[in-house]
Amino acid sequence: MGFRGFRGHRPPPLPPSKAAHFRIEDGNTRIDLKCAEDEPMKACADLLLQVMDRLQGQD
Repeated sequence: MGFRGFRGHRPPPLPPSKAAHFRIEDGNTRIDLKCAEDEPMKACADLLLQVMDRLQGQD
């Protein structure tokens, strides 16, 4: 089943997001980082690297 709108018709699907999205899993550690649509991918990737560096420093 699913949502049925006016007269049983489904609404049109949303366009896919253009935002950068990273998912990383390693053992019990999971990182799921999604950046804003207007944020450059490099800025998002840099943020991901900062998070990974902090996690490695916790050992």
